[in-house]
Amino acid sequence: MSITYDAQITVNNAAWFVMPGQLVRIKENCFEHFGHMGIIIECANPHFGIGYDEEYWVFLNGKLTLIKTFMIYTIN
Repeated sequence: MSITYDAQITVNNAAWFVMPGQLVRIKENCFEHFGHMGIIIECANPHFGIGYDEEYWVFLNGKLTLIKTFMIYTIN
């Protein structure tokens, strides 16, 4: 039997699906508080769930930029 007292249950309703036309935040690393906002254009190198190294074309700062998956964070 497990009892927790005053436990905070965090609910994260953020979706991690990345699709064309989605507004996302681009961060250099996970410790960065603010990043640049961009729009996903298309997946450049899909790995179909095998790898973590997909790349996406993102419209960022007025240019198309090739961004790795780990740099993309969804916006709620």
